[in-house]
Amino acid sequence: MDIINPQLILIILVVFIAFSGLRTVKQGYVDVVTMFGKYRRMMRPGLNFKIPVLERVSRSVSIQNKSVELEFQAVTQDQANVYFKSMLLFSVQNED
Repeated sequence: MDIINPQLILIILVVFIAFSGLRTVKQGYVDVVTMFGKYRRMMRPGLNFKIPVLERVSRSVSIQNKSVELEFQAVTQDQANVYFKSMLLFSVQNED
């Protein structure tokens, strides 16, 4: 009677590796996939598969509209202080 069944360990290992390749990307984001540090592809929102040991998700990039409020000050030639406030709205045009 074997205490540890080698076939069972192999099956568990294969199932673990297969499920570690699944990745869910949130709506409004795309993931950048690299292989050995070099860009490989983009993962779109939803359920995706990556090669478990070789591919790595480098970062998630938001493709939603974003806004940044900018405030800065300038001094004119006559030494008057002028305060500027502006809103910058930006988004990703083409996610490919």
